[in-house]
Amino acid sequence: MSNLKRNIKILFGIFALLFFSLIAYLTYFQLYERDKLITSSYSVYNRRLIEQEKKILRGSILDRNGIVLAKSVIEADGTQKRIYLDGPAFAQVIGYSRRIYQQGSTGIEKAYDRELLGMVGSDPMVLLRKLILGKGQIGDNVYLTIDKALQDLAYREMEGKKGAVVALNPKTGEILAMVSTPSYDPNLLDRDWEKIMTSPEHVVLNRATQGLYPPGSTFKIITTAAVLTYMPELFKEVYDCKGYVVVDGNKISDFGGIAHGKENFERAFYVSCNSFFIEIGLKLGSDNLEKMAYAFGLNQRVPLEIDTAKNYFPSIDGKVALAETSIGQGKILVTPLTMALAASAVANDGVIMKPYLMKYVVDPLSGAVIERNTPSKYLTPITKEVADAIKSLMIGVVNNPEGTGRLAQIPGITVAGKTGTAENPFGAPHAWFVAFAPAENPEIAVAVVVENGGEGGKVAAPIARDIIKAYLSR
Repeated sequence: MSNLKRNIKILFGIFALLFFSLIAYLTYFQLYERDKLITSSYSVYNRRLIEQEKKILRGSILDRNGIVLAKSVIEADGTQKRIYLDGPAFAQVIGYSRRIYQQGSTGIEKAYDRELLGMVGSDPMVLLRKLILGKGQIGDNVYLTIDKALQDLAYREMEGKKGAVVALNPKTGEILAMVSTPSYDPNLLDRDWEKIMTSPEHVVLNRATQGLYPPGSTFKIITTAAVLTYMPELFKEVYDCKGYVVVDGNKISDFGGIAHGKENFERAFYVSCNSFFIEIGLKLGSDNLEKMAYAFGLNQRVPLEIDTAKNYFPSIDGKVALAETSIGQGKILVTPLTMALAASAVANDGVIMKPYLMKYVVDPLSGAVIERNTPSKYLTPITKEVADAIKSLMIGVVNNPEGTGRLAQIPGITVAGKTGTAENPFGAPHAWFVAFAPAENPEIAVAVVVENGGEGGKVAAPIARDIIKAYLSR
């Protein structure tokens, strides 16, 4: 009898050990491995999500005002179909979800996949509540910061062009519009998958966050910031522009070879004189210019929920490279999002807020907000004093009779802007314009780039003007 009791105790101890080992493993899995396995790109783990997606009605994606942009419906045969209600205008931002077809996902569909499948949180009580309420069969809804009306306007303005528009709130970092053209209709992916994916115009590429372009004269904002920060005495310089500068035997011309004559810093900024900024850049020096470019994040990838390309700002090697860099040419490559943030730094007293696309995530049954983005600082490249000085110059670009951004004027609203006409080796210059308004209390900052569009002041500035006017007049 004593042996039997001892054996029972041993057996009980073994089972208890196994039970607690299982609890320990499950706890470890929930805390440390669950998210990694769920988001893993390996097909063996993706099968878990495929099965989950078959069981759950994927949540909707809505704009900041509650307008539905993407939703799922159940077909007559019981299968789930994803519908994109404003397809081409939002294609690169919202992306697509095609895991069931082994084709992955992109954009917001990828970034907030778990939320849309109702898989957020590991609290057992939350999971129990979902089970009791039947929530396990419905995903959560994701509300974006984007304003559909503004997005649609930006898309119409860019139709027929290649390029991108980014509009954001400089005080919070909320993305108000993000358009990339040419685009595609994600509702046609079933029929045209191969055609869309292999398009020679790269329609799937989000040019706003992944397109890399020379910034041209919009970079003069950063050159000016470096002058005011490190060598403010250069702000008092006066030069006689002959329409070109020779640096180490290399002739670098102003756009159209225009000779601006005698000019101070303010007039040079208004008319976007390359010769003046080259002379200033050579005195400023490589170290100071590099330091300021890095402060603006031109050597890194902008943090955002969806994929972004890393900006390219190589070390400046030699006088010619310094001259070209001073005017935003040479080897610099930036995304439109980066230049929108550069403008926002001037608008927001020298502070760049971290950009974001998700406003909040809502439980569709209870209406409870289960996730929310809050504004946070990203970079502080310049002081308020420097920002105010550049703001004054940018107002002159739009309001001064000689300013290159006069087409961005809006009656009753003070617009601050900077044009750019970025030369590239593959065709006509890219047209740039960055701006914010109202200058006295900025509510919106915009960056527009039109590939091979020509002069920024003639092509990109009117697009930015229309977007700003529409947003501020609502």
